[in-house]
Amino acid sequence: MHVMVTGAGGFIGRRVVQKMRKAGWRVTGVARQPCAEAGRIADLLQPIENLPTPDTVIHLAGGYAGASAREMAETDLAIARNLLAWGKGQGVRGWILASAAEVYGPIQGAATEEVLPKPVIPYGHAKLGVERLFVDMAKDVPDSRVAILRIGEVYGSDGRLLDELAARLKSGFCPWPGSGRVPLSFVHVDDVASAFLCAAEHLPEGVSIYNVGDDEPTTWRSFVQHLAERLDARPPVFLPLPLAYAYMIGDRLRSRIAGLPPVLTSPILRLLTTPKVLSNERAKRALEFTPRFPNFRKGLEATLNGLSHHA
Repeated sequence: MHVMVTGAGGFIGRRVVQKMRKAGWRVTGVARQPCAEAGRIADLLQPIENLPTPDTVIHLAGGYAGASAREMAETDLAIARNLLAWGKGQGVRGWILASAAEVYGPIQGAATEEVLPKPVIPYGHAKLGVERLFVDMAKDVPDSRVAILRIGEVYGSDGRLLDELAARLKSGFCPWPGSGRVPLSFVHVDDVASAFLCAAEHLPEGVSIYNVGDDEPTTWRSFVQHLAERLDARPPVFLPLPLAYAYMIGDRLRSRIAGLPPVLTSPILRLLTTPKVLSNERAKRALEFTPRFPNFRKGLEATLNGLSHHA
């Protein structure tokens, strides 16, 4: 079987390409810049041409979770429309979409796939918009198969989350909005890649949705404090929300003066203060997905042991 992976040069995309190839799939990786995992270079924001027609597309290309509504509309939604227009013309029937836990919004308890999405940040709104584009396409294309993976907070080596957190913790001052006691589901990047392989191997007819997270939800506070201990760094400073908003405004002014991106933006603040616990039972049952790292401590241990610049 032939699978095409968009965003093949990204944090998750590289692992998905490697995992699929190791499992014996014929893989065409698509990225904007040359890399070992990309067999084709293409800007998906432009009309798509000259790409081979696969049996299944794994769609990972998209924007950053802290981006604004305008940025998300100009990346995720625009890319999805171009990709689906191309796929319908080529007769592609199999699709696996990377979505996110942020589509659920401020859920209480563990979200199952039946929970009504109520996103509160631009990233969640954009991901839900992309999901709807794929669902609408499936209605128009006979015999289509669409799997949507709603993914928890992803961490691992070379990822933005650990790189930025490690740098701020090692600097000696890492401010954190609120108490940090916000529950959420983490998932190691290698387990995310395994989930995509499982979805490709068990892709059912019609549209199906699966949550992808590890087995033991935790809080931001536990995650960041454990990371600080492992790095032998000072723990984060938890700021009451009114003080966090004041810090955000001051940071925005400093960033404009220095010509640098701000550390804390409104979408990021909302991202870090919104609960997102996922039930992964459907993925485990229907896709035979089993996280190699059932909790973040096991995943961090394996990750940090292999990172000389974090050790």
